[in-house]
Amino acid sequence: MAELSLELRQVLVRHLTDRNMSAAEVATELGVSAQTVRRDLHTVESASRVDIDTTVAGDVLLLRLDQPMREALAVLRSTRQAPDTEAHNRAAARAAIRATADAVTDARTSP
Repeated sequence: MAELSLELRQVLVRHLTDRNMSAAEVATELGVSAQTVRRDLHTVESASRVDIDTTVAGDVLLLRLDQPMREALAVLRSTRQAPDTEAHNRAAARAAIRATADAVTDARTSP
């Protein structure tokens, strides 16, 4: 698997641990150490306590639209020459998450 960005790795760590994978299993899956997984999980959990409005109900994922995220979305939108709008950013983020999850699934099933 190609090296993941810090932000993407942290999203994947959270996703996989939410599905009851141990730190060791996630580490093996992502090609990092268990200590890196624990550190990423701690970072994500700390950030989620600060960044997410707990009054939001239902299944909602909120991402801080900081400069690194804006740059990543610009790269993703550029593949379709899409403008910088909320709808296009949402579509780009969803597509990237699905593609990453597909790549992880494919890696799991490959010999």
